[in-house]
Formats: sequence, structure tokens, C-alpha cells
Amino acid sequence: MRLNYRKIFAEVEPGIREFAFQREFVDLGRETGPANAEWIKGRAIYEIYVRAFSEEGSFKAVQAALPELKQYGIDVIWFMPIFPIGEKERKGPLGCPYSIKDYFTVNPEYGTEQDFKNLIESAHRLGMKVLIDMVPNHVAHDYRYLKTIPELIRYDERGKPLRKVADWTDVVDLDYSRPATREHMAEVMKHWITEYDVDGYRCDVAGLVPMDFWEWAAPQLRALKEDFYLLAEWESQLLHQKVFNSTYDWSTLQILKDVFEKKVSVQRLAEWLLTKAAIYPQNALPLRFLENHDLPRAAAEFSEEQVLCGLLFIFSLHGVPLIYNGQEIGDRQTPSLFEKQTIDWQNKNQKIYTFLQSLLRLRKEKAALSSKEYVFKSAYFKDDILSFEKEDLWIIINFSDVQREMAAEEGELLLNTHEELRRHAGRWQLKPCQGILLRKQ
Repeated sequence: MRLNYRKIFAEVEPGIREFAFQREFVDLGRETGPANAEWIKGRAIYEIYVRAFSEEGSFKAVQAALPELKQYGIDVIWFMPIFPIGEKERKGPLGCPYSIKDYFTVNPEYGTEQDFKNLIESAHRLGMKVLIDMVPNHVAHDYRYLKTIPELIRYDERGKPLRKVADWTDVVDLDYSRPATREHMAEVMKHWITEYDVDGYRCDVAGLVPMDFWEWAAPQLRALKEDFYLLAEWESQLLHQKVFNSTYDWSTLQILKDVFEKKVSVQRLAEWLLTKAAIYPQNALPLRFLENHDLPRAAAEFSEEQVLCGLLFIFSLHGVPLIYNGQEIGDRQTPSLFEKQTIDWQNKNQKIYTFLQSLLRLRKEKAALSSKEYVFKSAYFKDDILSFEKEDLWIIINFSDVQREMAAEEGELLLNTHEELRRHAGRWQLKPCQGILLRKQ
């Protein structure tokens, strides 16, 4: 497929509703970007919200679950913020974990500092990597260090604290025009590496923090741990130039939803995947997801067939797939950020659970699934079939509402979203919203 990337970007951009999507076309495809850690290759990230993960809502409860997570196929864990939560102007009875009262210790609701160190040590013994949420754009109104360093935050001409997002009433913005703020946040980020041995950060609304801060701070972090992984909650190829390994991929999810709703054709999905792969730095690893803590549960937003096809799709793409705790059992309730809502682990959708486990295994076994090389079979776009090859693998997803047929090549069936796959007169017969993964022979 010969594509005009600038034209495709201009056509797609107006339909992307996420505010953290970069609106300017920039082609950085000839740049390399930061090297990626070997341990992230072929792996998915599992996002844990400690408060919702168990009835106890504790580090110890997560630690006890680590062997089961490892057996399921999880190798990389991202903890949503584990810091104490601000009390002044907090939202809800327990407050939002993204309103931080002290960056240098842990939320007593979850346990002690030693509990968290034990949790990380246990994860490392199992061969798992640990990321924590870093929230560098803002702090709680009663952030501990404002008493001694009041210039950390932004004020208006009347001395009132400022924030960029009006709805975030429980926080105030840090002021990166001040050297003291930059030094303070660099100290915070180094602390969790030197004292807790974390392996990476997921950086909240990273695009609201000045780029020159990231370019100054990132080398300091990687001097402490060479293979340190940085994930930005933002969608921009510019963040990949010198700092971040991964950024969010809201845009592909938006187009996938539009395909499900018959608003756009599968051709647009293929064109967008190729465009992003071409204009992002070569080492860029987009974070692919159907859900996260800011989105509705996939099982509540999509049909079961769509969930399975969506999972097959994102696990077949270049980048890093994300699983939000509870997604693997088909949980339908997004846990509140402001009160206690526990994931109902007993109410399991076995089909989703087993299918996702198979994807985790195949992602590690089949390096081609992580490849950037897509060979799309454009002849099938008119039938709402997304069909593409990646080395010896063949991914086929029928996004239409009717059964479709396509020429059948011999191959080993590795995964199927339905119970059966029919082949008749040398042609595959795919049911509506059926996806398959084949190894070509």
C-alpha cells in the first residue's frame, strides 16, 4: 500500500476526541529514539489499582497474587499511584490516587514502605518487572513540601494556585519555570529507583510537562538503571525522540470503535497503523489497549465477540499491549477513583480469560506479532475483512455483520475467537466478528 501519510493524518485527526493527542503532523520516521529494554519485547503490561484489586486493598494482597499472575502470563506490572492522597479538597471519601500529598512515601491505606519493598522484591524473584505511576504535572493542595518550597506550584497574580484542567479541583499544577521544581521532581524520580528498585515509570499527562524537563531528567534516570522504561500518557511522536519508549495509542482505539460502529472502513484502520509506524521514531512502542482506568470496561462497551476480536487485533500489533486488572475476567464495572469498589474475581468470563491467556503466551512465543512489518490484503477491505501477514503469521478479522468467505491458504490454526472455523471449497468461512490467527505452511 502506497500512502500519503500527511493526507491520512489530516483526515484522521479531526475524529480523535482525546485531548492528549498531538494535532500537528510531524514525520520522525528517520529517527531512532531511545533504545528499548530487552525485557519489554513480546510482553504486555498489567495495570494494577491496589485499592480495587482486593477486598483488603493492600500491597500484601497483591504480593500474594503474584504467582498466579505470573502463571497466567504477566511479566510486567504497572501500579497506579501508590503515594499518600491529599485531604484538602479531595474528591470522594477516599480521594483520587492522582492527587498526591507526598511523593517520597506510600499510601498507608495500602500498607507500609517495607510492604511495598517486599512486593517489588517478590516480583523480581519471579522474573517480573515493576513500573509505578509518576504524576509530575500536579500535586494535592496539601502537598507536604509546599510548606518548605512554596514556589513548586503556579500562582496567578492574586496568589491563587493554578491548574491547566479546571475539572481537576483536587490538585494544583507544578511550576516548571522554577529550577527548584525541576530539581525536586528529579529527586523524586531517582528516589524510587535507588530506594525501591523500580524498573520504569508510567508518566501521567506527560505532555503537560515541558519537553526540556524530560530531556534533562531522563538521562539521570537511565544513568541509575540503563534499561529503565518510560511510558507517557500522551500520544505524540515528539515524546519518542529522546525520552520515552512508549506513548498511548488512543487514536487506533478510536478508529477500531468506529469500525465496530460501521462509521469507517477497515481500510482506514490499516492506513492508520501504517501511518503511525512510518512517522514515529523507529524504536517507538505504542501502548495498545481496549481499556484502562480512564475508559469504560471493554466488556461493558463491546459485545463478547468484539472484545475477543479487539484483543486479537491489539496483540497482533507492534508496540506493547495493556491489560487493566479485571479485564481478563470480563469485568464490566470500571473501579471508581474516589471510593472503594473491589473487582469481583469470582464472576469470571472464562472465554475471555482463556483467550487472553493464549494471546499472552503467543505474544512471547511468536516474535512476528511484535513486528512493524504489516502486509495487508487490500482486496478484502471491501468486505470489511482486515487481513494481514506478519512474516509466517496471518491475522484475519471479519468486522462485518454477515458471514464472509475468502481464499484459504494452508496453515496451522493458532487462535480462533469462535468455537469453529469452517472451510469449504478451498475458502475460509468466517462468521460475523470472527478473528483467527494462523501460521502459514
